[in-house]
Amino acid sequence: MRQESLVNKYDYDFENDSIFFYGSNKNYRSSIDLDGIILDISEDNQIMAIEILDASDRFNLAKEDLRNIKYFEARIEVSEENIKLTMKMSVNKRNKLVDKGLDALGLNSMNLPKSTQGIALSC
Repeated sequence: MRQESLVNKYDYDFENDSIFFYGSNKNYRSSIDLDGIILDISEDNQIMAIEILDASDRFNLAKEDLRNIKYFEARIEVSEENIKLTMKMSVNKRNKLVDKGLDALGLNSMNLPKSTQGIALSC
């Protein structure tokens, strides 16, 4: 099953160095933590938001750069055993777009059904 979502908001908490991508109108059920990357799951087992802790370290960017996100996308592949997350982000740095990527892999401890989901945000 392929599911696409368009998140329409993001917040960057400079002090705590965390980014939260959200905007779904779905009802929250629970969260799963993939080693500091938190996926919010809706009642219909879809990813409705992503929070990335220690974001500047994970993306190898200065905290200031994370205030200038221009594009973000994530591909989430859920198998019986694992959840694989592939993220791409573009930030505006010194009037140029800089592309960064990040991958995460964790156990499907919530027994989510097999699916491939996408989330995207354009600013």
